Amino acid sequence: MSDNPSDEKVHGYAIRQSIVFENDRGFALAENPNAPQPFVTWQFTENEGGRREFYWGHYTQSADSAAKDFETRAAEYQKDYGVSEKSARSAPDVYKYYSTQRPVDIGTFPKTENGPAEIVNFDQRESVENGKFQAWGYLLYRAPLTEKQMADYELRAAPGNPDRFRLTTEQLEQQAQVVGKWEQAKHIPDVKRLTWWYPDFGVFVKNELISDADLSKRYEKVMESKTRSTRKIPIAERLKEGADQAVKDNAARPTPAKNTEKDR
Repeated sequence: MSDNPSDEKVHGYAIRQSIVFENDRGFALAENPNAPQPFVTWQFTENEGGRREFYWGHYTQSADSAAKDFETRAAEYQKDYGVSEKSARSAPDVYKYYSTQRPVDIGTFPKTENGPAEIVNFDQRESVENGKFQAWGYLLYRAPLTEKQMADYELRAAPGNPDRFRLTTEQLEQQAQVVGKWEQAKHIPDVKRLTWWYPDFGVFVKNELISDADLSKRYEKVMESKTRSTRKIPIAERLKEGADQAVKDNAARPTPAKNTEKDR
């Protein structure tokens, strides 16, 4: 969390603490001793010039309640959308790609005029990007790789790469349909939805308060969920599961009684 007491005031409230994420969304804690409810937490949107638009205020008379609400809102948002604080975002001219299937070695990555500028291998396969997936290491390039290059070498782009959010209108519209149908099926509350149903055209559209980055990240989560649900279980794995179940079934069967002289 970022502590930044300043002279900035919003509706008479002085900002005491704030945090802004890589998608230019954030939360602020503010105080106005003369107000009936002197403490408030807001969500805000930050534009390219650093100007913030505040909304969804939670007002209270308790400083402790406001501080707890600030921490909770920021933590829940970060968990729901998988975003990091803005200061942690990669430099604009650096593109990171994770090697998810093997350690980085000769022949396991594309060589281009833009890199790799740096190669990092982990000691073992580790969880990365706040536990979203696992990787053996990563490579840094000065320009983005193509989808084919990533597919050929089984690399995965870091979510914070600059090019991940530069989508065409057609791509955004397609993502809005996927996310909208998922939100509808999951009965996501309106306050947490990233899309709205537009009955005039019979399509889902992106909420105007939501950035392209927000939509793309939820789209990726939806697609990952679909991939996991449709993953085919390898034959060897199915055979092993069958063998294990057979052992359990045999162990559960009662042992047959032995014949005795009296039974004959």
